[in-house]
Amino acid sequence: MRRCIAFLLILLIAGSVQAESDSESSPGLRVYVEETGGMEMSGMIGGIAIDIGTGNLSNSTGDVPSTQWPDIAEVYTATWCVNCLDSEHAIEELNGERSIETLHYHREYSEISDPFGTEVGDDRWIARYGVTNKVATNGLERLPPSVVFNGEWLHSGSVPKVADSLSGDYAMSLDLGNSLPNEGLTASLSWTPEDANYTNGTASWSMNQDILGRTVEDIWLDDCYGPPVVSVTPVLFIVENIARYEDGSNGLEYYPHVIRDIIRVENAIDTSSGSTLIQMPDVWDGEDLRIVLALEWSTVFSDTQIPGCSNDTGESNNRSIPAIGALSSVAILGIAALLSRSRKHV
Repeated sequence: MRRCIAFLLILLIAGSVQAESDSESSPGLRVYVEETGGMEMSGMIGGIAIDIGTGNLSNSTGDVPSTQWPDIAEVYTATWCVNCLDSEHAIEELNGERSIETLHYHREYSEISDPFGTEVGDDRWIARYGVTNKVATNGLERLPPSVVFNGEWLHSGSVPKVADSLSGDYAMSLDLGNSLPNEGLTASLSWTPEDANYTNGTASWSMNQDILGRTVEDIWLDDCYGPPVVSVTPVLFIVENIARYEDGSNGLEYYPHVIRDIIRVENAIDTSSGSTLIQMPDVWDGEDLRIVLALEWSTVFSDTQIPGCSNDTGESNNRSIPAIGALSSVAILGIAALLSRSRKHV
């Protein structure tokens, strides 16, 4: 609850927040997701992918070590959005220097011009990034162009905020790496067609079980409580590599990385491995579908206080609060002190 209240306070002072979430490290905004009554830190790792044609090609990655996992760029875009091309070109520029798996969400709700939008895409964007997008845009849950790197840093608009170029801004977020340590992990993904028409198939995945025991530092963490572990949910993106649309008013014509469907495998008994039957979405054109496996993680905070630990002074811990302006920081520190005292007396 105290994380939720603190984050809502940030929303109230969005004018200061909008500058950046951590000005010393990233020009993007730190993503927090509304989960279990509080604002939880989250992210995405993995991004391993296989090409499956129209669903007719069996394929497998084998075990892919984390050192070979790409960064993940989720892009909110539209075929009419001219300045979206600046964001997309900036990512392409970086893709020449590092491996990036790019996923394009096209606008669906209240949309009459873009044929590539999906309800599942808009629903996911709103659920994962809507709160942060509101901060970045003064109230809009989804607005192209927006880009999220590794599920952690959201950039809105097409004008650089810190670096000399948009790709420079994006590189700053990518250089931070993942907040969830992934050293020594592996993951795999495979696809097997299930019928003669190739309309159905089975996607199977695996990852290290010990990922669930890894911890993440969070700025809202109380010193008297242990570091949060994570919950992990496999997410499968069905992506069309290139879709041609001559009527797009931004003039691109050939639209890359178009998300056609998203399957979030929730409530799995063992998230470290599994399989799911998938009905293939319609292909816009060509035979160039691919499946991307991302491992979506969110923090799970401990309710058990460290024995003998006392934090009733109202002082903040030594973790930095995101740089959102001196006045705003003072306000949050004051509320944090009140919340710390109230928690002690509950």
